Amino acid sequence: MNRLSHMMFALSLYVVLYSFIFAYSVWSSEIGRLTTMLSYFIAGGVILALFSVPILYAKAPHKDKERTTSNKGAVSALTFIFFSIGSLGGSIYYMWTEGIPVVGSLSLTMGALIMILGALVPDWDIPLLGIARHRNLLFHSAILPFFIVLMTLFNIAMTIAANLTFQIGVHLEYYITALFLFGYASHLYLDIFPSHSSPLEIIWRAGDPDSKAPTGIRSFGPIKISKNAARGWLVFNASILVILGMFLMGLYFYNLLSLPPPS
Repeated sequence: MNRLSHMMFALSLYVVLYSFIFAYSVWSSEIGRLTTMLSYFIAGGVILALFSVPILYAKAPHKDKERTTSNKGAVSALTFIFFSIGSLGGSIYYMWTEGIPVVGSLSLTMGALIMILGALVPDWDIPLLGIARHRNLLFHSAILPFFIVLMTLFNIAMTIAANLTFQIGVHLEYYITALFLFGYASHLYLDIFPSHSSPLEIIWRAGDPDSKAPTGIRSFGPIKISKNAARGWLVFNASILVILGMFLMGLYFYNLLSLPPPS
């Protein structure tokens, strides 16, 4: 997958995540009308997808080539992206008209940038190590993100120690690190796909033992991953990052909801 694909897929995943946060905000409010919000969610996604996808597909270059005509992945990827963005827009419109506040101090713009950054970091092996070392094992694994998690936990521990209290407050580090891990994981998941496939195939392709990644993983010192094992390596490491990200996001909301109500 190229860099733009990684960015757009991470952005789409982020707006889906944000829609879940909006849904929780509606559920926890006095209104709590999730069914009504769902109709806005679906309507926004369908409207934007129906309007945008045909136009962009008609404007796509090289439509006479196999990559854009016989490949359904192009249309499905565009549909996924614009449905995600449109559904978030529908959710925002509903919450704006009903005056429902979003739970927590979550920045839509900064959150998207953090997740996109996470999706781009694995390819930093190109400028740092050279194109010959692209898809290096160190960058295309959970190793580097794990150090980010350790730095986050260390920073939180130092904050607690400085305040001389054992009470863990709401730390945006949880939220920021979780989004970074989700973006990083999305890159590893997408790397199991050939460039012409659809990101909507991610569930069955990740679980299909006969499916292989289009390229292998470059060795790191004595550690080597064969090309046949590359898909399993990418899926395993991406899944670890998703689990860590969910744990950190859970900590963020647990601490957020544990705060006493403002006086």
